Amino acid sequence: MEDQKNQPIPFKKASSWKKVLGKKWAFPAIYIGTAAIILAFVMWYQGNVMNTVSKMTNGTDGVAVTTPAAPETTTPQNEEAVPATSGVKPLAWPVGKGVQYNVGMNYYDEKASKDNQQKALVSFDNTFYPHTGIDLVSTDGKSFDVIAALAGKVVKVVNDPLVGNEIEIEHADKMITVYQSLESVTVKPGDEVTQGQVIGSAGRNTFEKDAGAHLHFEVRIDNQPVNPEQYLIQAESEVKNQ
Repeated sequence: MEDQKNQPIPFKKASSWKKVLGKKWAFPAIYIGTAAIILAFVMWYQGNVMNTVSKMTNGTDGVAVTTPAAPETTTPQNEEAVPATSGVKPLAWPVGKGVQYNVGMNYYDEKASKDNQQKALVSFDNTFYPHTGIDLVSTDGKSFDVIAALAGKVVKVVNDPLVGNEIEIEHADKMITVYQSLESVTVKPGDEVTQGQVIGSAGRNTFEKDAGAHLHFEVRIDNQPVNPEQYLIQAESEVKNQ
């Protein structure tokens, strides 16, 4: 009797696990459970990443901004801005001879201060839009002749319900100059124009109704808007007095 009492008691847990693992549903259940744990971890991780990206997104305090994609142009400090495409001639300011004018709204620059960014936002239909060009306004507030900033081929002439009459001129090196808010147009698609040729007259539009009579001027490279002033190398005073 004593020998039987001193014999070790068999470990029954191992046999219990064997019975469980022997069931047909055991391994599928373990697999599904493991997959659920991994999926939960992935969703948690992605949520944290999205929150971080959201916090890092650039914006302007207090306003909703719809931002089009645009290439960034880096200009070293204390150096004069130069065109990104070396083959393009300097652009003339697209304002007719003898017209006295000022630059109204500037191009929206993502690297500018928040104050300057806010000044380059167009308010329309309860939404703020980055200004993709520059506005030129005559000092007397009246319409004026608009000229081609560079020789090229007219590829588009349309009357847009928001931006008014619009002209697009194609140049070398994938550059296009855009002229919006025109009261009248004197060219048509397919026309070859020379630098300084009158192509229309400035007017008003719905999108920038607060700007009054003005020319909205854009420069696009590879169909993306860039700051026009980096290509307008000729001094503004020289253009005003031409």
